[in-house]
Amino acid sequence: MDERPRQGVCSASYLFPNSHLNYIDLIFDLFVENTQTTFPEDFVLSFDNDLTSVLNLYSTPISCLIVFFKQLSQFQQLPVDDRLILLKNNIKILLPILTHLLCKAFDVQIHINHPGLNNINHKMAYASSLFSYIASDDNKLLILLIVVFLFCPCLFTNESLYDAGFISQQSRQLIQYAYDEYTQLLWYYILEKSLDHEEQAVLTYTKIVTTVLHLQNVSSEIYGIVECSVQIDQLHMMMQSVLHLT
Repeated sequence: MDERPRQGVCSASYLFPNSHLNYIDLIFDLFVENTQTTFPEDFVLSFDNDLTSVLNLYSTPISCLIVFFKQLSQFQQLPVDDRLILLKNNIKILLPILTHLLCKAFDVQIHINHPGLNNINHKMAYASSLFSYIASDDNKLLILLIVVFLFCPCLFTNESLYDAGFISQQSRQLIQYAYDEYTQLLWYYILEKSLDHEEQAVLTYTKIVTTVLHLQNVSSEIYGIVECSVQIDQLHMMMQSVLHLT
């Protein structure tokens, strides 16, 4: 297998406004290619009464997602330490969206074999379904949302990316610039899907914002249960970092 590093996806700013749909296709194809290469075909999310085992299942999807992020030029421009801070702070709220995307694009199944402590398994399944009424069959929108949220400086209402560790001023500017770029790209995509009907596009965008706010609340409840219940010494090191348990 060719081990040469792949060239990162070029910056979206060079492609606006005429080629943004091509860029979105490129991003999605890159995600699919990376996932097909690294993701097991028979992968199933089996939610049982062992919360630690359930959470460890997510290490595989997260690994695939990180491989994808490494192909984005904006992510590549960041120093390694700042990439780690970005991932650690933002990736946990991406898990429900990623789960929904994997279910839609790769037929990953969720089997709830047990409700779990404080009904956490049903809550995790519910969190992953929140975007279904906005993007039930639009996988490109889902991957766009994932990239936008990766670079979001403040995904949680009570947490800032810059509280997670020291990030240089240059990296902060790069992160903000990437966030602005992909947010603009998201808007262009929604507008295109709305057949240039701006009122419909605004409605869809508003639904996304409302859903994200709801996801923040649901995620905070889920991770509150996790913090009190998980066996940290048996949790995958990646999950310890993503869940802020180290």
